[in-house]
Amino acid sequence: GWNHVVEKMETEKSWDFDQVFGAKAGAMGHRGQLVLGKIEGKLVWIMAGRFHTYEGYDSEEVTRPIQALAKLGVKNLILTAAAGGLNQEFTVGDIVILSDLLDLFCQSPLKGNSFQDLSQPFDSELRTIALEICQKEGINFQKEGVYAYMRGPHYESFADKKALQNLGADCVGMSTVPETIMANYLGLKVLGLSCITNLAFVKHSHQEVVAAGEKQSRSMVILLQSIIKKMEN
Repeated sequence: GWNHVVEKMETEKSWDFDQVFGAKAGAMGHRGQLVLGKIEGKLVWIMAGRFHTYEGYDSEEVTRPIQALAKLGVKNLILTAAAGGLNQEFTVGDIVILSDLLDLFCQSPLKGNSFQDLSQPFDSELRTIALEICQKEGINFQKEGVYAYMRGPHYESFADKKALQNLGADCVGMSTVPETIMANYLGLKVLGLSCITNLAFVKHSHQEVVAAGEKQSRSMVILLQSIIKKMEN
């Protein structure tokens, strides 16, 4: 989603990840840039890409961009990600507004006595804004869903997916959760959006996942721009 937003925004400056963080984004389809610019007259920082634990980083390293953004004064964080649909009502192309997370398989990015409450990991006001925009713009969406984290890079087995369904997960992916935990710890308001790029019990490849995400890029651009417009500074 953010790659296409970057193409349409008023860019002031951009840096490759390795210039800022000392490493490149390794996932296919990730631009690997930190971009400063304006959307709807508001100054925004965009991470066009991210790091993943399956690339060999630990959870704390994955969240260092979030820590940097917090130090720069960022107060609101919008996380986007591709996800596999576990809820049988979901279809490929749906945008899911995340309501909660399942992090049983995620190493915490926090250390020591950092006992962070996660009873409401995603901000209710930002979720309401996203919901209203989806309804107004006619975007295919699911009102809410629980996101489950799996490390990857292999996709989940059918047994994994069945177990996650039974635990209450609606979609599953390999990111978002470490960043959400760290952002909550740092006091940021978080909105999570996932695009369903494949269904649970159908064989798929990473190329198919990327292609499905590209097909929904226009809807995601409209949604992200509209959310930023309605956000408080």
